[in-house]
Amino acid sequence: MIFSPLFKAFVAAAVSVGIAQAASGNSVEIVGHSGVSGQMMFLGAEGKVYILDKAEYNHARVNGHPAYVVEYDYNSNNYRPMNVRSNTFCAGGMTLGDGRWLVTGGNKAVTRGGGDATPGSGPYHTYNGGRALRFLNPCTDQSCQWVDEESNQMNRERWYPTVEPLRDGSVAILGGMRDGGYVPSKNSNEASYEFYPPKGNGEARYMPILDRTVPLSLFPHTFLMSNNELFVQAGREAVLWNYQKQSETRLANIPHAPRVYPANGGAALLPLTPENNYKETVLFCGGTSLGNSKNWGNEGGPAVMVTQHPATNNCDQISPLDSNPQWESVDDLPKGRSMGQFVILPDGRLWFGNGVATGTAGYTADPNQAGQPVGQSFSDNPVLDEYVYDPKAAAGSRWTHAGTARVPRLYHSTAILLPDSSILISGSNPNADFADDQKWNTEYRVERWYPDFYNNERPSNRDLPDTFQYGGDGFTVTLGSADDARKAKVVLVRTGFTTHAMTMGQRMIELRSKRQGRRIHVAQLPNNPSLFAPGPALAFVVVDGTPSHGKFVMVGNGRIGKQPTQDNTSL
Repeated sequence: MIFSPLFKAFVAAAVSVGIAQAASGNSVEIVGHSGVSGQMMFLGAEGKVYILDKAEYNHARVNGHPAYVVEYDYNSNNYRPMNVRSNTFCAGGMTLGDGRWLVTGGNKAVTRGGGDATPGSGPYHTYNGGRALRFLNPCTDQSCQWVDEESNQMNRERWYPTVEPLRDGSVAILGGMRDGGYVPSKNSNEASYEFYPPKGNGEARYMPILDRTVPLSLFPHTFLMSNNELFVQAGREAVLWNYQKQSETRLANIPHAPRVYPANGGAALLPLTPENNYKETVLFCGGTSLGNSKNWGNEGGPAVMVTQHPATNNCDQISPLDSNPQWESVDDLPKGRSMGQFVILPDGRLWFGNGVATGTAGYTADPNQAGQPVGQSFSDNPVLDEYVYDPKAAAGSRWTHAGTARVPRLYHSTAILLPDSSILISGSNPNADFADDQKWNTEYRVERWYPDFYNNERPSNRDLPDTFQYGGDGFTVTLGSADDARKAKVVLVRTGFTTHAMTMGQRMIELRSKRQGRRIHVAQLPNNPSLFAPGPALAFVVVDGTPSHGKFVMVGNGRIGKQPTQDNTSL
């Protein structure tokens, strides 16, 4: 990597500012440089976040060509370029029940400017990633490498797929498109899903909602429900999908704006708690409506001007397993936003940041395209304000301003929770390749947001087990005082895989507990793996809203397959 002295001085100054001001709650600081633009990101191990990009002309290099994957050390703010074989452009990802990470799908081999290339040739040395299955066992010692082999292939080619973890530690891989473009047509859309590891005969299976909702069928919002069905939202539709019977229960259409790519409203499953009897509620905020589905155009771009089209500020939620599930409007966003993203905090609130006030996801290299791009971007007017949403607060007072970002985050931006409850923020590149001559350039600066409790004395996590099971014997956590014990809880957070303003698999669950003096006796997970699928997670002790350092733990038996369950813990 060769950078100018001025650039090195800028990064050094940014890092020093981040360290010096990290103690200030509700602040955002520039802390480093990612080497590749953060189109996708996940927390893999203590100290390590993995950042993935599309194959493009990045600063970081590996094996004689520009890298598009790095291991980012969020303590030192250094990165290690990593090699993958296939183009990871707009892939999906998730943990497996055995602890591995799977990143799947992507785009074809490309050359400069995103044009098609002969596989393995050109400046990027990349191969078609449309069917790729890539695996990583994260590490802390820089020894791990990606396994991305030609023999590891999905049944169908998927660009913009969603990946959701299942109760047996496998994953469902939903939707996507063949070839590529702004939105799919019926010819390029992939209205099917499949599993890894494959189930049954391994064939892809038809999913009607992904057919009906073209052109807004990519990256469908998907959440596993406690009845083992999938809540799936695409276009303006929502369904419960029974993947065992291959049947659907249609729910009411989502009100206000579409929420999936490229409209991109924020979406999150609210924390699961004993207080709400582990009832699942899905929250959507923001997004963009163009009024008519034809206005979204096709693979080449939108059919109408979008860059100055305002995003909505509406928020709506639904509890899909209610006897008569209906959408409920909740506190509006303080300002309309597309490509805003939710990150669940271990205290049960949700951070909301990134995104724009006008426009949609996507880009074009055609300056005369009907969407009227700003440079190459189909969005403009980034929103720098960050907020925290408290679902337990009284209606009308759930949003709190929580800092101002330093860096505009447009298309291809990401954010992920770290074990200290800060949030790492990266990415933004609404361009066909690396660009430094546009209004909205390729962005390598990494930011870190610090919550209001960041400076508080933290509880200890020393009594947390390394593994969690479904039912069975609980455990005991000793606090500093009986008063602390009265205000304490233990939560698990799966931080998920973040891309395109969504976080696949993100989920938080609070365990049941009983207080006795300075101790709390804590139950294991409910004996239903569909509430919190097996695989890696972070465990926190939270006292009066202040969490401990998150501990990396394994949920389940560490294998893919039916998980052992026992009677729910008796407290």
